[in-house]
Amino acid sequence: MNRKTFWIILACLHAVFMLKQILIYNSLLQDSVEYLFAADNLIQHKSLYAWNYNFAHNPDWLTKRPFLYPVILVFFKFISFQNTTLFFLLIYLVQNLISLNNIRLSLKLADKFNPGFNNLKALFFMLLSVSQLIYANFIMCEIWLQATFIGITYLLLTHENSFKKFLNISLLLIAAMSLKPVVMPAAVIYPIILLITFNKKTKISYFLISLLPVFFAYISSLINESRTGYRQYSSISTINLLHYNSYVMLMQTYGTHKADSIIDNIKLQTRGMSYSDRQSFIENSCKKLIGDHLATYTYLHLRGVVFALIDPGRFDFTQFFHLAHKSNLIYQTNQKGTFGKIIQSFMNPLGFLLILILLFNLFRLIKAIDFLFQKRYSWPFKLLVFSIPVYILALTGPIGTSRFFMPLIPIALLIYLLSTKPQSS
Repeated sequence: MNRKTFWIILACLHAVFMLKQILIYNSLLQDSVEYLFAADNLIQHKSLYAWNYNFAHNPDWLTKRPFLYPVILVFFKFISFQNTTLFFLLIYLVQNLISLNNIRLSLKLADKFNPGFNNLKALFFMLLSVSQLIYANFIMCEIWLQATFIGITYLLLTHENSFKKFLNISLLLIAAMSLKPVVMPAAVIYPIILLITFNKKTKISYFLISLLPVFFAYISSLINESRTGYRQYSSISTINLLHYNSYVMLMQTYGTHKADSIIDNIKLQTRGMSYSDRQSFIENSCKKLIGDHLATYTYLHLRGVVFALIDPGRFDFTQFFHLAHKSNLIYQTNQKGTFGKIIQSFMNPLGFLLILILLFNLFRLIKAIDFLFQKRYSWPFKLLVFSIPVYILALTGPIGTSRFFMPLIPIALLIYLLSTKPQSS
């Protein structure tokens, strides 16, 4: 298969998924609704409030969604003249083009370091990476986040050290932080790594420019403190800590009934507190719970990493295609009869495809391990390729799903192609 055929097939697949959203049923996730509220409130109230302004005010909504994606949505609302159909058409069109460009950068890197790879294998990889097509056609920031990840990887692997290179990496990192709070800790890790690897060829200006994301995170936290009274990059960290990290751990340890009781008790104790005191109390309570059950939490965290790597994306399919689903596996897999619940979720017409993608994800993982131990690539090169996937997966936590892995698909494609032998060999 030549490269032109590869792009025609991939572009057609993106177009089919986009047309489904425009012409059949425009699926919106809960997160999508929040992003749209944030965009509308920026226009109408000059506030990054990610929920209905007419409902009871909750400061959590002021900082839950970072600013960049709502601002992107505002831009598309303006150029579509507030026409809803045109708005969705334009945003989905641009996101699909970004998706294709992300894959283009991945193939460009593969061409550089493993020329002559099989285009059919690349197409096989993308045909089974269906979440790429799904999230390119959701009101979600994942495809934009993916662009920052593959952009940073491209700079790391192809550009010689220079002030411009580290400036661009810093700017891409700031963009990623402005899309997803999970990237925020990387702002500190990035200059630390530069400091550790500092040598005669590393100029002090490189390190100084790497501090830009740190200053951005600090300033953002100060702005949020002025808006809510609590210095925090995003309220989603506290929300996740209480309703996901701690709750899943408690379910695994005590069962659903007691887990609900403990979480409800924490929330009950915060009644009457200021927002700052409430956030601080919840965070301290959850950290103590996790500390008291550290072995269980560690197991669940590691299991979440595995789930993110192999999850076939049942949630993505059911939401995008508006299919009925009877259970929430994120929670039910932490209850009794876990294996039975998982098996039951495959007992439907979608099940065969999910099993196929699950097997592909296992194969993808095996190929990544194979690449890690291939002698034709240096360890510094392999560490650079794996740097972003390891970071994201390490922060995944107990609720790992395919959605967490989705921004890594172009890097995973690169790893897969680098692990394969060229056609000429």
